[in-house]
Amino acid sequence: MEITTRMKIPKRGWQQELAKMAGCTVQTVINALHHGAAGKKAEKVRQLYKIKYGNL
Repeated sequence: MEITTRMKIPKRGWQQELAKMAGCTVQTVINALHHGAAGKKAEKVRQLYKIKYGNL
């Protein structure tokens, strides 16, 4: 049995929107999601991403 999770496809400008919500820069969003950066801001970005768009 295969389990799949649904994920919303982020619209254009999602990185800027997420940065605004988290109170950080777009580069922090990129580092947190694409490069696995550590820290309080990066963790906040990952939590907001999961809430808004689903699992990573």
